[in-house]
Amino acid sequence: MFFIVGAQRSGTSYLYTVLNEHPEIEMAIPLKPEPKFFIKDNEYKKGKGYYYDKYFNMKENKAFGEKSVSYFEYEKAAKRIKNTFPEAKILISLRNPVDRAISNYFYTKNNSLEFRSINEVFIKEKKIPKKYVEKSNTSVSPFSYIERSKYSKFLDIYYKIFDIFRIKILIMERFLGNQERISSIYRFLDVRDDFVPSCLNKRINYSKKENVDYEVYKKLGNLFYDDIILTEKKYNLDLRIWRDRIDKYRDEK
Repeated sequence: MFFIVGAQRSGTSYLYTVLNEHPEIEMAIPLKPEPKFFIKDNEYKKGKGYYYDKYFNMKENKAFGEKSVSYFEYEKAAKRIKNTFPEAKILISLRNPVDRAISNYFYTKNNSLEFRSINEVFIKEKKIPKKYVEKSNTSVSPFSYIERSKYSKFLDIYYKIFDIFRIKILIMERFLGNQERISSIYRFLDVRDDFVPSCLNKRINYSKKENVDYEVYKKLGNLFYDDIILTEKKYNLDLRIWRDRIDKYRDEK
C-alpha cells in the first residue's frame, strides 16, 4: 500500500491520475470525495477488510494506493496508517507555499465557502465570521491558507512515524508533465517505470483564479521564506525553484 497524503492544492489530483492510469496500480475510488478512512473514527474501527472492500476492486496489481490530503495534517492518520500497513509508502507533494496558499484561497472561494476578498484575507487579515467556519463542515479548515503552507511541521509528523526510505517528497513544479520524474515515482512504488500516462501534460483539478496584487505575493513571500529554508535544510531538499521566484518579490531583510 501507498498513500498520497498531501499537501492540499499541490498537484495531488494530477498525481492520483498518473498513478491510476498505470496498469500495475489500483487507486482507491472514488477520487472525490476522498476516502479519509484513517481520520474517520467510525470507519477506521471497522477494520482493514472493510477498507479494502469499500475502496478497492482488489484486482491483481502490484500496488494499491489512496489519496486523502487531509492526512497531512493529522498525526492520528499517520499512526493509523503505520499500524494498519507497517510497510506502507508515503508520497508527499509540495508546492511553492505562496502559490499553494493563493490556490487554496480560490479553491475555497470557488466552492462558495469564502466571501472575503484576497486582499482582505492576506493583507488586511480580516477574520472569517464564526458562522462560516461552523458552516464549512470539512475534515480540515478550508481557511487555513497560511498554516497549511508551512510544511516543516507536517513533514515532522511523517518522518517521526515512518522510516525515511518509505517517504518520497515530490515538488509539484518539477513533476508536472515530466516523464522522468513520474518514472521515478513508479520506481519508488516498484512498478514498471517505462509507462507513459496519457494525462502527462493535462491540467487536473485546476482552480479558476482572478488577478492577485503584487503586495499579496510580497507579503506571503516574506511570511513563508524562513520555513522554506528550514524545510530545505531539515529534509535535504533543493527548493531553489521556490526561493528564486520568491526572491523576486520579497523584501530583503
